[in-house]
Amino acid sequence: MQLGFYYDQTRCIACNTCTVACRDWNELKPGPVRYRKVTVTEAGARGNTVIYNLSMACNHCEKPACVAACPTKAIVKREADGVVIIDKTVCISAGLCVEACPYAQPQIADDKQETAVRANWKAQHPAQKCTFCWDRLEDGRKPVCVAGCPARALDCGDIEMLKKMYPDAVMASKETVPGMPDTKGTGPSFLVKVKGETPIVAAWVDDI
Repeated sequence: MQLGFYYDQTRCIACNTCTVACRDWNELKPGPVRYRKVTVTEAGARGNTVIYNLSMACNHCEKPACVAACPTKAIVKREADGVVIIDKTVCISAGLCVEACPYAQPQIADDKQETAVRANWKAQHPAQKCTFCWDRLEDGRKPVCVAGCPARALDCGDIEMLKKMYPDAVMASKETVPGMPDTKGTGPSFLVKVKGETPIVAAWVDDI
């Protein structure tokens, strides 16, 4: 089984409830690390533009670039569900995963954001990212971003099941989804119902 996310661009209202819920559940203080981000892309001719929102976290890829880049094997892809996890007790904060990931998911906190350093960590600020809320999964609950979305724009589950549930969605790539970065052969486990196809004018991250 490979767990993945589904996202409906036609329903998302860029309210950032998903990002706030994620931050609260993971007890992230203000700082550079954010597990889920909303990117807003403006497309079309000026005066006749369309806004495309894109809520994205770690895509728990088929071939994660972060796993291949990690020199200490601190990042693993779980066999049972395909979720990619960082072991903070093994990470040395080399930063190679940060450079390798096309989606800017592995991130390193600063002193202000991460004040409680664990004694068993090898680095003061180990890399961290979306965990697919594995702790909630064990309790039979969905990731907090999915559960919190008021517009029901997010869903999750086995990627093959999601394809059957949402046949009008596409596997996310730079070519299929406005605002999506180059996947660089990682095979993201991310399905998107696209709002439409229009040439991009500008894009930015909605920093909440």
